[in-house]
Amino acid sequence: MNYYKVIAKCGHVGKGRYIVKDIYVMADDGKEAALKGRWFPRVKHHWKNAIEAVYKITEEEYYLGKIKTKQDKYFQVKNSTEQRCFVDIDPDEVQEREMLENKKKDKGFAYYVQMKKIRDRDMRMQLAEVI
Repeated sequence: MNYYKVIAKCGHVGKGRYIVKDIYVMADDGKEAALKGRWFPRVKHHWKNAIEAVYKITEEEYYLGKIKTKQDKYFQVKNSTEQRCFVDIDPDEVQEREMLENKKKDKGFAYYVQMKKIRDRDMRMQLAEVI
């Protein structure tokens, strides 16, 4: 087993915002370490870029990092309500997620089928009124 330091984006600091925290894990390779880091509590699991970097470290650095993580109040709380009460997060640590400008989506095939049904129904109703 090797020791890894995973730099991950963590949440519960506002919509579209995150803070970067270090997570220390034991794994066979970097890919497994990144997977373990992604499913660590309070990490942005659903973001594709939740893991920023993975570094191989020594055993001593691993144990010092685990102690540091246990002392971090951010990881001691269980939900965002407790976090608001007990943890003072430095506003300089909080970062905004980079969002791409929304692109106008083309209407799909299902949209046109539905609109055709609506037009046909309206046309039948208009014809029934005339006849």
